[in-house]
Amino acid sequence: MTVFFQLVLTGLVTGSFLILATIGFSFTRRVEGFLNIAHPELLGVSAFTTWGLNVIWGWHIIPSAMVGIVFTAFVGLIIGRVVYDPIRALGPAILLITSVGVHYVLGGSVDAIVGTGIRSLDIPLAESYRFWGLRITNYQMIVVVFAALATVGLALFLNKTPMGLAIRAMSANPELAASRGIDVKSTSRITWLISSGLAGLAGVMLAVIATLSTDIAFNQILQILAVAILAGLGSLYAVVAAGLIIGVAMDVSVFWIPAGYRPLVAFSVVILVLMFRPEGLAGKKSR
Repeated sequence: MTVFFQLVLTGLVTGSFLILATIGFSFTRRVEGFLNIAHPELLGVSAFTTWGLNVIWGWHIIPSAMVGIVFTAFVGLIIGRVVYDPIRALGPAILLITSVGVHYVLGGSVDAIVGTGIRSLDIPLAESYRFWGLRITNYQMIVVVFAALATVGLALFLNKTPMGLAIRAMSANPELAASRGIDVKSTSRITWLISSGLAGLAGVMLAVIATLSTDIAFNQILQILAVAILAGLGSLYAVVAAGLIIGVAMDVSVFWIPAGYRPLVAFSVVILVLMFRPEGLAGKKSR
């Protein structure tokens, strides 16, 4: 049974990463009104920016990570303003299709700049700690801590600050928010900065706990979609619950089936839950 509980613990770490990777995606979906398929590629932008500064330029990991996150946030903002804003009036279907194109442009750009091969950050080897016979590394604990901090920080921002309340109003009804004097354009820009910055943080965490290849961001798309679909719409805490459920389900499944079936397990959980709760864990309809 120790192996089983070790897989549960590993699943909680995986779930924490999925929370970081998905909250920005869900945040954009709720406020901007479309599925941004290019969002996972921002993880790759952040991860390889951090890697380049850390390994090629010789920076310490902390400033490298900070620059990687900020750079990714502004990349997302620029894409939002230059690509999505001019075609917003065409509707969510066109925005979705456009985001697929942006996904390939970002992925191809990273591939062209970085090249093929496996890379890793220049950081100390992970230190292992044992609790009740279970093992967890210091880097895995960092992922869990940052997932918790990001979730709590975003919740406080949305519920306690004027800009956060404006974002919530815009997500509920953009037309009504504009009629009440909310600057929709500024609110949209802040949304892109936050969602892309969260993707940047997830990318850094991915670089810390995994080896890097140029297709690593692409490999996250299905898992992020699974978490977002399971969570439904409108609740940050539903994303947290969905991320943990998917993470634990995928890793515990290795106890019985090969690891290559983990994405299949993720969507099997989604289908099973949606059979009984079609609107997801949040239980809210999309606008």
